[in-house]
Amino acid sequence: MDSRAVTAVNTAMGVASYLDGIAERKRANDVRRLCRSNTSYCARLSTLHHDNMQLRARVAELEGRSA
Repeated sequence: MDSRAVTAVNTAMGVASYLDGIAERKRANDVRRLCRSNTSYCARLSTLHHDNMQLRARVAELEGRSA
């Protein structure tokens, strides 16, 4: 995850803690759920990017053999 995303998630987690402190537990849990979703999304994108790069390398390799 890039540093802006990490900063945003950390800030949001701070807001969730604040919301817990003022007895807004549902809202705090909603914020935490969004943070988990964002983290999961970023991890999945990273995996897909890696897979894509491997596939591109394999295609380039196969194209080189057929030339």
